[in-house]
Amino acid sequence: MSEETVERTTEEKAQMYSAMLGSVSVITNALDSENDFCSDMTAEEVKERVMRSSGYLAGGLAMDDWGDEDMSTINTAITAVTAYQEMMDAQALQE
Repeated sequence: MSEETVERTTEEKAQMYSAMLGSVSVITNALDSENDFCSDMTAEEVKERVMRSSGYLAGGLAMDDWGDEDMSTINTAITAVTAYQEMMDAQALQE
């Protein structure tokens, strides 16, 4: 069984890029302790939301048809999530 390559349109790429920037916003706001975003959620719920958003970003970055789209903001968000995950793992080890 062979894999079929599906080419995305310029509009589809733009829509996904916009959605990815939305995920960056979710991550940035969720990790900002001075922001009220997610303030009604438990730490575990925030972690789940951040990790879900990060997974979406990673999946989007894995697509190889972005051309010269600037992914620096997305990469920065993924780096922040990696640091957050390391911090959460270290805290879990101390409990």
